[in-house]
Amino acid sequence: MSQNSSQESQTKKYEVKILKQIEYLPSVFMIKHLDGEVTKISILAKYFENCTNYISRSRLTFSGCFKYLEDELLQTRGIYYTPAPPIFSVNKRSKITRSLEDMKNIILKEIELLNLRFKELLISYDNYSITIYDYYIKGQLYQFNLIYNQDYLEIYEVPPINNDLNLSFNHSNSLTIYHHEIQFSSPTLTRDLYSDPGVAFLIHPENEVTLTLKSPTSSTDTVMLKVNKYYLITHPKPRT
Repeated sequence: MSQNSSQESQTKKYEVKILKQIEYLPSVFMIKHLDGEVTKISILAKYFENCTNYISRSRLTFSGCFKYLEDELLQTRGIYYTPAPPIFSVNKRSKITRSLEDMKNIILKEIELLNLRFKELLISYDNYSITIYDYYIKGQLYQFNLIYNQDYLEIYEVPPINNDLNLSFNHSNSLTIYHHEIQFSSPTLTRDLYSDPGVAFLIHPENEVTLTLKSPTSSTDTVMLKVNKYYLITHPKPRT
């Protein structure tokens, strides 16, 4: 075996699934679709940061997130639950800077001025704003029980929500998700969730309900949902 082949075998990484029991559906989480796409989801309308790093071609426009650990700013992605107010936040009408390196220096200076050097921090930033959190929880990648899929539309049975969150639901007779039409046999509680990319709804049948699903690219199907269970209906994004 060559030295390069030996090194490759030592550095190869494998994706593994860790089984974990949870009592409630997390406030923020990620889900991996059948096509490999990962969607970030928040069941809350606020108290989260979606960390997607972006730099324009000109490199003058940017946004993203850093983790601050041991005097270093490390880029991070994913979705974070941020239930506590930020310890620092600034928003400007004009650009704070057009240089990402300058932005890093500005953030590091603020951390020092605020005496936060020995904390582990999450920093969300763009050209116009900086937000610093000292309390945050990263959304984990979960694999729920898939009960049905039609093309890229997927329906999962998920854990119940924590009633302490006092989430509001709508009574719906139908949903339209891209080119999929979903009819409920009786009014059903639904909640439109924040998701990136794509669309996600949380469904909570108060009675046993039948879903009729229609799509131009698939045959009409029906799915039975059980009473008092929670279901996640997702679609990663429209395909062209």
